[in-house]
Amino acid sequence: MKHLRPAGRRLTVAVAVALAVTAGTAAPSFAAPPVPMAASATAGQAGPFVLGTDEILTGSGANGFITDTVTDDGTDRAFRWHRLEDGAVIPLPQDALHYRPVAAPDSDRVAVQMGRSVYRLLDMAGASVDIDTSTIGTNAYLSQLAGDSLVMVRYDGTQRESLHLVSKPAATVVHRQVSGLPADADIYRSAYSASGVLAVQYRGTVGGVTGQRLAVVDLATAKVVEDRAVPRFSPNGSIAVSATHLAWPESDSQNNVTLVAVRRGTTQTTRHAVPAGGSPVRVSLLSDWAVYGLPGKELSAVSLQDGTTVSGFLASATGWLFGAGDGLLAQGSTPEGGKGVYRIAPGVDGRPTATLLATNGATTPTTVLTEQVPAAADFRRAGAKAVLRWTYGRSDVWVSLQVTHTKSGRSWSQGRTLKGTQTEAAFDWDGTFGGWDAQARPLAYTGTATYNGAYTWEMTVESMSGVGGKVVRTGTLTVDSGTAAHDYSDSGSPDLLFRDGSGHLASYDVRQFLAAPNRDWERTERGGGWYVYDRMLSAGNLDASPYSDVVARRKDTGDLWLYPGTGHALGKPLRVGGGWNAYDKLAAGSDLTGDGRPDLVATDKAGVLWLYKATGTAAKPFAPRVRIGGGWNTYDLLNAPGDLGGAKAGDLLARDRDGVLWLYLGKGDGTFAPRVRVGGGWGTYDQIVNIGDVDRDGRADLLAENGTQQDPWLSVYKGTGDWRAPFKARHLIGIPPYASPYGTRPVLF
Repeated sequence: MKHLRPAGRRLTVAVAVALAVTAGTAAPSFAAPPVPMAASATAGQAGPFVLGTDEILTGSGANGFITDTVTDDGTDRAFRWHRLEDGAVIPLPQDALHYRPVAAPDSDRVAVQMGRSVYRLLDMAGASVDIDTSTIGTNAYLSQLAGDSLVMVRYDGTQRESLHLVSKPAATVVHRQVSGLPADADIYRSAYSASGVLAVQYRGTVGGVTGQRLAVVDLATAKVVEDRAVPRFSPNGSIAVSATHLAWPESDSQNNVTLVAVRRGTTQTTRHAVPAGGSPVRVSLLSDWAVYGLPGKELSAVSLQDGTTVSGFLASATGWLFGAGDGLLAQGSTPEGGKGVYRIAPGVDGRPTATLLATNGATTPTTVLTEQVPAAADFRRAGAKAVLRWTYGRSDVWVSLQVTHTKSGRSWSQGRTLKGTQTEAAFDWDGTFGGWDAQARPLAYTGTATYNGAYTWEMTVESMSGVGGKVVRTGTLTVDSGTAAHDYSDSGSPDLLFRDGSGHLASYDVRQFLAAPNRDWERTERGGGWYVYDRMLSAGNLDASPYSDVVARRKDTGDLWLYPGTGHALGKPLRVGGGWNAYDKLAAGSDLTGDGRPDLVATDKAGVLWLYKATGTAAKPFAPRVRIGGGWNTYDLLNAPGDLGGAKAGDLLARDRDGVLWLYLGKGDGTFAPRVRVGGGWGTYDQIVNIGDVDRDGRADLLAENGTQQDPWLSVYKGTGDWRAPFKARHLIGIPPYASPYGTRPVLF
């Protein structure tokens, strides 16, 4: 493979010319004729040179072209002239109003706006002259550069525009208004060819008929010498003119586009259908060919002699075509040269061909130098990340990474671009599914916690220019984030279970509540038939498996049923006892006895609190009840949140009928310290759920719900670990997207 040298950074040439072109009015003016048009702009070229990956072709002259580089935020622009002879790069002055420089295709002159009415005309050989266009008026803009004349369009504020030619052949500004356009002319666009012909497309009234028209202007006399109606001119299309032809696109009411070329001074017309699909068609003229393109598509050409068509000589073209001497310049790609700036000229067979002038980005082979990927990842703590890192043998590449859970097929992906001196890509995987692509656009982002288990990863690095190839690396890793209270997805992250009014059960991974509070959260369906229960609890791990289980009480019989957790689902229910309708409050999930198992407490209608110690056996999950206190009928809500006080023993929360929340610190033997007032105002909540550790800081948290049936709200109370003030200020999440038909509020647990 031929390695292209970065010839475009000869500082001595660039600095010398830059000093000349930025000297303002002090620089010598010029009155010489335009630089002679090169017979072949590549004849003396030193070989394809390298552009920046983000440089965009915006204009061309006979022996060079202009690129524009825009920062990501669009606030900073850098215009450069690239000389074809040796690849030298000459920075162009930054224009005050951010209008792009305009080049003349028949010379190496460039016009840059320096002030409201002042334009600097640069001869890229070194001289410059400033031209004051204020004689036209303030509402004027530069449309074309034709030889040494600025082609200006003046707007009078009433949809009436006029065309003006402004030059400065010596020390005096010469201003000529073009005659022959109707008084109501509304000028849309103009085109200037290397043959020295100017064309203007406008809307106006000629012969009593108002419509779209195309005119040719004689620059020597500043007069319209040809004018024809183009009634179906295609919106956002372009026009082209040469010494012999005019060309433009037409469209009908169904957006069918036809490319029209007419021999000047005759009615000899060539018409060619273009599958534009509503996209703007850019057209230019090359010898006896009309060359056209659509944004992002390939360039094509149609012969003006016999209608022969040629396509595919330049792919992924921007659509813009710029005259350059006796050829055209366009930006696109070919399989051989990759992405870059190409010269379009007739080949040995007379058909248009593309020759690479400058490539976008590095051209050396794409290689991977180092790789650092962990064998395992653990996301159970806040801020935990798995860092996957690679370094490459070059920059100007696209890099993408996808990590996929082997069993479910769910994945996390991220992409980025490396430019300039960047040769390392480090991906910080935060343990969620979703991700972003190279343009920072979300890819099915949910923020849900990744599952435990085996994963595969695939890293792809590919040349941005299309030259240098791509490399794909693959491998495996394992995620082990452990198990957690309230985890029903084998992710180490708690899940909120809810039953809607139809008896349907579903869940939400709570991590997404904090990661993306304003998104539509992802829900997991868990089946129907739950309407038979009047009390459901996330009970923690009651059997021999490591996963959280659910207990539920039938409202008709008072039987208690155990649904063993299997990691990602709930197993077949087991009846574990009867007579549970004697209790008006149940709470589960706290280890109250210090044996590492979550216990259950219940209050009967007399206010007696009963302890059911966990056994660790699914068939008989609780030991016989033990009475541990009375007077609990003063409370309307009972909750077992786990360890709130930091004593490594499970605690209880109780809310009285005045809305005051009380904390009972567990001693680890089934008894409690005297109650501590947590705070008032908790009566606003309809449901309070001991949700486990939602923010992965190692402390138990609460989830509370209030609002109306149609407008419910969730709030998180994060634990502090301090029994004197066990919760931080509430963190309002928003409206959960669950439905509650049949006029029944959802039940959360």
